[in-house]
Amino acid sequence: MHIKNTHKNADPEIINYISEHIDNDIDCLLEDKPLNMGDRKVPEFDEYKVYQNILNEVNKRKKRKIWPAVRWACAIALLLFNISYFTYQYVIDYKPVYQEVYASKGEKLVVLLADGSRVWLNADSKLVYPDKFGGDERKVSLVGEAYFEIKKNSKMPFIVSADEMRIKVTGTKFNVSAYPSDKDITATLDEGKISIGSSQNNSSLLEMFPGQTAVYERESNKCKIRTNEYYKEDSNWKENRLAFRNTSLQDVLNVLSRQFNVTFSVNDTQIKSFTYTFVSKNNDLGNILETIESITPVQFKKTSDGVYIARRK
Repeated sequence: MHIKNTHKNADPEIINYISEHIDNDIDCLLEDKPLNMGDRKVPEFDEYKVYQNILNEVNKRKKRKIWPAVRWACAIALLLFNISYFTYQYVIDYKPVYQEVYASKGEKLVVLLADGSRVWLNADSKLVYPDKFGGDERKVSLVGEAYFEIKKNSKMPFIVSADEMRIKVTGTKFNVSAYPSDKDITATLDEGKISIGSSQNNSSLLEMFPGQTAVYERESNKCKIRTNEYYKEDSNWKENRLAFRNTSLQDVLNVLSRQFNVTFSVNDTQIKSFTYTFVSKNNDLGNILETIESITPVQFKKTSDGVYIARRK
């Protein structure tokens, strides 16, 4: 038998040795005889070198198998990088187009924002919002009253600017009343958590929890938070119900003027200090005026030009 040296790193001395003696050795093994070594000397066998050759060969094969996977991984990484880069550039470069919607007196509207949030806009109120939200915040501004139902997004907080009041949320439901004629701005939280404070300075925002109302005093620029037992009533207007709690006649008439698009004139300044606590569920102006007349010495008379005159009985 002749053994052909096909490997360039094989030791030729070992190959020749095996080739010269292998036939006799095979016969001995087949006949179950001990090998006759005679004066033959086995050349030195470097076991470590053989082990290293085997290990190098195994590693080469592994590398040949791994390389295509590495190339795919690099291609995917580049693709993701390009998508992220162009998405980032789109967000940075995007210039939102702002929309303005106004609910006139006697009217209520529902606005659906680009992120799926909904805003109920009360009478005589204006909301300014972008057609799409970009950057790291969702910003809108309000004049008047609105109820917000905000889609949750912890990475893009929702900011409401209502005159001097600033409200920051990530996902929640709350009512904001910020009519310019009112001395205070109020925010009442139904669900979730919001942070609230002044937009006029860099003071830290105060956290609010459900059932609380924040009152921002325009004169003092101070914001106070209190527990509100009747907090659900603050958004009753969405269901065409009106609730008054220890509310002065002047403030009641301001609300009725916006809700029913009518004008009131008070002849006696003393009756303006009368206060009222009642709930109207039928959204009927006539019934509400009758309720006021029944609990205080006040009388309403409608003039030919549609103005309601309030005077003492």
